[in-house]
Formats: sequence, C-alpha cells, structure tokens
Amino acid sequence: MAESTAQSVRPRRALQPLDITLRHGKRYQRARVAFLTFSVSLTFVLPLWHLRAAVMDGAGPPLTSPAVGLARLLPAPPAWWGAPTSLRLWAVELIDPALALGVGLTRGFSFSWLWAALPGLLLVATLGRFFCGWACPYLPILAASNAARWFLGRFGVPTADLKVPRRTAFVVLVGALFATAFTGAQVVPLLYPPALLGRAGFGFVFFGALSAGLALVVGAFVFDTFVSRAGFCRALCPGGAAFSVVGALSPLRVVREVPKCTDCTVCDVVCNLGQRPMTDKLDGGCERCGKCIASCPTQALSLRLAKPSALRGALEKP
Repeated sequence: MAESTAQSVRPRRALQPLDITLRHGKRYQRARVAFLTFSVSLTFVLPLWHLRAAVMDGAGPPLTSPAVGLARLLPAPPAWWGAPTSLRLWAVELIDPALALGVGLTRGFSFSWLWAALPGLLLVATLGRFFCGWACPYLPILAASNAARWFLGRFGVPTADLKVPRRTAFVVLVGALFATAFTGAQVVPLLYPPALLGRAGFGFVFFGALSAGLALVVGAFVFDTFVSRAGFCRALCPGGAAFSVVGALSPLRVVREVPKCTDCTVCDVVCNLGQRPMTDKLDGGCERCGKCIASCPTQALSLRLAKPSALRGALEKP
C-alpha cells in the first residue's frame, strides 16, 4: 500500500518536444527539412569543391589523399555555391548579419560592404530569424541533444533546464564585436557553431584533422543536454542574437486565434527558442520553424503578416 502511494505522488516527467506530435503543416515541415538537408550538405560539400579547385590548379594535397579522389568526382561548382553563413547567388551575396558586422569592423564600412550585407539583412528583416530554424547546420546536433534529454528522462535520469536570460546572447555578440574592433581579428566565428562547423569541414578535408573549435560545439551540445534545453541557441549564440535584432522587424509572425486556444502549453513546450505562442509572447527570437503551428491540436496558430515586434521584445527575459 505504501509503495502504491509513493508511486501516486511521484512527480510526472516534464513534457518534452519529442513527446509532441506534429499534426499539421506537413508540407511546411517537409520543405523545412529539405532546405536544412541542403544547407547541412553544403557545409560539407563546399570544402570538397575548394579542394577540387586546388587539385585542378596543381596546388592540392598529395594525390594519395582519399578526399582528393572524392573531390575529383564532383562537377564544377554552380553559380550559387558557398557556405550557409556566406552564400553567393549568382551576383548576389547573402552574408550572416553577425559575420557581416565583423567584416565591417575589420575592413571598414564601405559601399561594397553594404552591397554585400544588404541582401541578407533585407531577407532576415522580411522573414525573421529563419536561418536558425531552416538552415543552421547546428540544428541536427540540437535535435540529438533533445533526443538525449528525452531518453534520459525515460530512464529517470534528471536533466536540468536552467533559464538563462536570452539577453545574454546580446552581451556575447557585443563583446565579440568589441573584441573584433580592438584586435582586428574575427572573433564571432570563434563562438558561432555554424562557422565552427564550416571550418571543421575544411580542416578535415584538407588536413585530415578535426578543428579545435569543435570543442565549443561539443560544449554547446553538453550544455543543451544537461544544463539548459537549447540553451546555447536561445541565450548564448552571437549569430542568433544578431538575427533576433534584425528579425524583430519582420511582419511574418505566428498569430493565435484566442477562441480556439485551449491553453494546453504544447506550442510553448515544442519551441526551442523560448517563445510562448500560447500567451502571444513572441518576439524577434522566433525562428519560423512552424513547429508550434504544426503541434497545436486545435489549429489555433498560423503564420500571417502582422505588426512587427518591437526591438525591445527581442531583449525580453525568458
């Protein structure tokens, strides 16, 4: 009897993203996964394209390198090639806002810099922080972290979920930009998982070695898994902070139909970036992944054109 009583008062395991079924918007989610797959593939194919060019110029590594044989199989790069953080679409350059600021601080803010940075800034101002939900190569690692938290919870192993203030990411971004201006060296790429993963790909393809910067990526995974769910993306990533500032101008927003909402909290739980659609508390941190919309059992949420969030909304505490 005592045992059954103890079982009845045992706290329930907290609801986690993997417990939630994405019921709606399957085409939207398939499109997002397809684009993410393209982005992640581009991260690892780009070094091979560069290696192919080096081999063709006779300046590549020894021909006994396995990567050289793989690079030779690739066709010539298309007109839109590049990394997810810096992509050329024919004559148009799309540069990550945080990295663009770093370039401006080291090389000077000029018309050519503005011309290169403007398309990416306009895209983010229109679509919001979409890169984090659609193209960031760290997303599969974050998904693995969420899966690890889910499995640990199933076996009764507790995992913390420290609520780090989201404005911490802005402190990291500003600190990195100050360090860039002071030293003349690019600091943001040393703290930014997409850039670190891109550099790791180059190091592995050209030299057969893993980059030391991967230690930060591993640290982010451990932090997300055991300390704070999606905590790095939510509260520490300098690139995410830059996207949040520019994305606060976006008119594309998740809108809730109050009469349909049952206050089930599912949409809040499934969000990796601490947005709270159930109470209309969304800001520039929304990554437009659409998971809250797809998981809502009553279809109370939708993506619509609406009044852009204020800049201060991007700086709110969790």
